[in-house]
Amino acid sequence: MLLDWILANKEILKIFYGLLICFICALIVIKTDRLFKISDYQGLRYFRNSFFFYGVAFFTRFILGAIPTIKENSICFINVYFLFEFFMIVAGLFLLYSFIWKFIEKEKNHHSFFNVVATVFYVVAFLIASLNFLLNTSIFMYLSQVILFLLMGLISYKNFKAGSDSYRFLKYYFIVIVLGLIAWILNASLEYFLEWNKIVQIGVYGLTGLFFVFFIYVITKITGGRND
Repeated sequence: MLLDWILANKEILKIFYGLLICFICALIVIKTDRLFKISDYQGLRYFRNSFFFYGVAFFTRFILGAIPTIKENSICFINVYFLFEFFMIVAGLFLLYSFIWKFIEKEKNHHSFFNVVATVFYVVAFLIASLNFLLNTSIFMYLSQVILFLLMGLISYKNFKAGSDSYRFLKYYFIVIVLGLIAWILNASLEYFLEWNKIVQIGVYGLTGLFFVFFIYVITKITGGRND
């Protein structure tokens, strides 16, 4: 009965799902920005940027994509999905960079959204999204995210095992990164390898939602639940 109700109202539920993810991303951006201003830890800026783009991606896909005039216009809907892929890839690249920025930046960047590295991210994301558009596929977006999360999983596991205080922020969310990796693998498998299954699809949506919920939990734990 519950499954039937979910399927019967899936379009409305998708909108609420998108709004929920956008709300969580907004909270993460705000809390991370406050934490950055307190600590001046540069990696937090890129972490913040990542969830800014995640929020924009979900808003584009689930809110703009739900507008009837856009859904009925195939060209507009394709553009919406192109933007969704672009923002998702940029978000993943920024999230990875929040792990490795220390090994790349020799001096402090004053603009985290507009610098050489960020420009490279935008170009790479545009090329991957364009390739998917030209080949009428999403496989390269999925592969890029699986690779990015696999790298982040390895890095965060290494930091977790090292137990270094300087990577305290990274150690907390090793499990969350693994959760994100599993979600992307399931997304790719459902799209290209597994037979379309309603229950599996709902499970993937739920797993993706948990990825964001756990991240806001981690941020709240680190900030000690402070609102200032």
